[in-house]
Amino acid sequence: MGNLRIIMRNLLLFSAIAISQFFNSNLNAQVVPPCQELFMSEYIEGSRNNKAIEIYNPTNQAVDLSQYRLTRWQNGSATWDKQYSDELSGTIQPHDVVVLVLDRRDTTQTGIDTPVVEELRLKADLFLSKDYNTSYSMSFNGDDAMSLDKYNEQYSTWVLVDIMGKIGERPASVGWSDSFPYSTGLGTWYTANRTMIRKYQVLTGCDTIAPVKRGLTATTPQAWNPQYFDPSAEWDLHPRDMFDSLGVHESGCKTLSSEKITVIPSVKLFPNPVDGQLYLETSIPAIKYEVLNSFGQTMMKGQFQGVIDLKSLNSGIYFMNLILQDGQSVQERFLKN
Repeated sequence: MGNLRIIMRNLLLFSAIAISQFFNSNLNAQVVPPCQELFMSEYIEGSRNNKAIEIYNPTNQAVDLSQYRLTRWQNGSATWDKQYSDELSGTIQPHDVVVLVLDRRDTTQTGIDTPVVEELRLKADLFLSKDYNTSYSMSFNGDDAMSLDKYNEQYSTWVLVDIMGKIGERPASVGWSDSFPYSTGLGTWYTANRTMIRKYQVLTGCDTIAPVKRGLTATTPQAWNPQYFDPSAEWDLHPRDMFDSLGVHESGCKTLSSEKITVIPSVKLFPNPVDGQLYLETSIPAIKYEVLNSFGQTMMKGQFQGVIDLKSLNSGIYFMNLILQDGQSVQERFLKN
């Protein structure tokens, strides 16, 4: 079933080579060139101690994992001195993965030390967080943000290369969901009691250098944060304790070099449905907008300045046309309450 699921996903998404990155409008995070840095490709927050993170190497070269660590931002913590990290080791080959699993292997233990099930133990390349009193990264729950960090020798600091969740935010209930603003417990939960697989068209995590160049340091990790974390934008949802897809990741980086990738602009409207103000996040800055009704008639238009007031519109389905800074145009549908 696991192989069939992967094949079907590839058939559906094979032609969709896009970077699904949505960051805040003040550019505190930026998109790195695709397929040039490690990122998290699978996340398992399973029953009991069945926890795993898969890391994918989208590059054409082997990567030394000793430059990296995994960090858990517990319960909304947002400063380096309160995070929990485990450094990695070994080498990850081109277009290959490494599977990190919580180190609970003693089958005689019970309670908080209940062992990881055998099926998941056999998938592991690295076991982390053996002693909860000294290392903690893999003891995550659905309300903990996770980051993959890389040590930057030029700036003598750790920088984030990927984030799952939003650092500094503890979502209500048990985890982030697919309902705006994604942290209130409404909608479908993604990060708790679930397996998540990174979408085929996600080719990169977050930027490793730009925040540091702007004078931001290791004490300001939220410099890399998205404004909102919508897990459905970059992750496919699967049942709890699904382990059969671990060990391989299907990515657009496998078939295209970074020089040949065509970046399709990404646009996200929220909230959708909307009552009054509509916010937009775009991978390429928008300069003009036009709102069309279902008959193609222009209802509103103007220069885009980050937010659009739609209170004057009647209820119904509309289309947002955007002219981007590079000359491209995109259209997204939204519902006015």
